[in-house]
Amino acid sequence: MGDLVTEPLVQAGFLGLSAVLLAILVWLVQKLVCALRESSRVIQGNTEVLRELLKLNRCVHDKLLSRPCIATREAVAAAVAPTPPAGKAVAP
Repeated sequence: MGDLVTEPLVQAGFLGLSAVLLAILVWLVQKLVCALRESSRVIQGNTEVLRELLKLNRCVHDKLLSRPCIATREAVAAAVAPTPPAGKAVAP
């Protein structure tokens, strides 16, 4: 068994296999770096869109707060309106 490992043909085979595996490893790392760059670009784009949406949301929020509240007006009108005594109907 020891003689088989020292054979030049087997050693050349191990060297070739190591070279192929190293080339595959380098190719995979390059693909990983490309995927990370693309992911970073997408995240940056999403962050910019979210900032724009936050500005729009803030603008809508400010506009809604600047308008009068309809519910308050109706509540004041209901409080001012006379209420009929219990058991008596109000004439139309």
